[in-house]
This record gives sequence, C-alpha cells and structure tokens, in this order.
Amino acid sequence: MRAAVLFMSSTLALASCVVVNENKPGATPSQQVAEAPNIRGVLSGQRQLLVSFYATGPDCTSLGYPTLKVVKGPEHGEVSVEQGTALAEFPKGDVRSPCNGQSVPATVIYYTSVTGFIGEDSVSFERIGVRGAYGYHTYTIHVR
Repeated sequence: MRAAVLFMSSTLALASCVVVNENKPGATPSQQVAEAPNIRGVLSGQRQLLVSFYATGPDCTSLGYPTLKVVKGPEHGEVSVEQGTALAEFPKGDVRSPCNGQSVPATVIYYTSVTGFIGEDSVSFERIGVRGAYGYHTYTIHVR
C-alpha cells in the first residue's frame, strides 16, 4: 500500500513538471506550447524595445523578474535581454488593473537591426515566469 501511494505521488509530481530542453537548442516546441507569432515594426539600425514581461501582485509590488532565453536569434540584427522597467498593462477587470500605467520591474528584450537593413527578421524565445509558467514566443519584426 505504501509503495502504491509513493508511486502515485511521484507520478503526479512528474506529470506537473515543465521540461525545458537545454540540450537541443534547435528543438521546436509542441503546437500546444507555441503561441501565435507577434508582429512588431522597428526602424533600421535603431535599438528599440521589442517586448517586456513582468510579474506584479495586486498591490502593484514586483514578484520578481521572469526569465527569458533566446532560442532563435535574429538573422539581420541582435537582441539583448535585460532587467529594466515597463509600464504595467492589465486587462480591465483584472485585480491588478489599478497598477496600469505604473512603472514596474520587468525583463525586457531590445532589438537592433544591422544598419541599413530593410526587410523582415524574427526572434523566438522561451519565458519562464516567477511562479514557473512557461511560454514560447515568436516575434516577426518588420524593419523599415
């Protein structure tokens, strides 16, 4: 009986784990994990904010910095992942919506294209939230 309980608890613990494949950086995520591509426009050669992620409590305090790992870098530029700030933006009705417009600690990604490049670029990265939530994000970047 004790062995059966131990087996079940181990199985349930493993079933709730999220595995990040660090051994195969070129591996693609399952369709369930991948999110729809996001589109951004930037000016050629200029460093611009691509996206920011933050974790904020209902009282607008920071819960920490989400972890971002670039999986596929851009072909015509570079990205940098940094700790910085962002303006909070939560949907209406979210308990944190009173924080909207306030500057909060955030993990941010900046993109800079090769000077003179005009066209399309992209970047993909993994996000692990402060409480372990996993996301896979792809951004298509229109460089003008």
